[in-house]
Amino acid sequence: MLTKADIKQYATRLTPFKGVFIFIVVMMAANWFWKIFVHDGNYDTDVTFLGINITGPFIFEQKEIIRVVSLVFELFNIPFAVSHGTMFEFANRQSSEIAWGCTGLKQAFIFACIIAFSRGPWKHKWWYILAGLLVVHVVNVLRITVVGVVLSHDPEAFEIVHSYFFKYIFYLIIFLMWVMWEEYFFKKSLQKA
Repeated sequence: MLTKADIKQYATRLTPFKGVFIFIVVMMAANWFWKIFVHDGNYDTDVTFLGINITGPFIFEQKEIIRVVSLVFELFNIPFAVSHGTMFEFANRQSSEIAWGCTGLKQAFIFACIIAFSRGPWKHKWWYILAGLLVVHVVNVLRITVVGVVLSHDPEAFEIVHSYFFKYIFYLIIFLMWVMWEEYFFKKSLQKA
């Protein structure tokens, strides 16, 4: 039978993992919140939150991704065309649409929630969230660029790279940004106090 001393000993051993536990809980809660309250079907015309149309930021981000990824494709001489304003078409007749789920806004929301619920002063959280949103955007542009290159050169690998590899890489980068917050910025703010 477990005694109070045993429980206290286990709790002491788990203390170093408290932050990781909070990270996982907040990430799962933010993901759940998004899935329940944000209707962003990839091929729907509108994105809604509790029935309120919030499509504007998604359209803006979708156009921005198309613009920036197009510049990267041109820079590296990757033959492509944009059709319907949201779809990349490649010389090998493969195409990929930048749907709502490709905008990275869900990942940006999850990252912002993780930092918002992390330890530390808000005066530092604000700028770190803003900087992190820029990182999420850059990672998303790189993700879509690489997925496009894969689709244009090896269409059979598209599904693995798109649906598995980069999904987990994206969350790994969010985790590493959180670790950087916890280990560098939060601890640094404690030392100043």
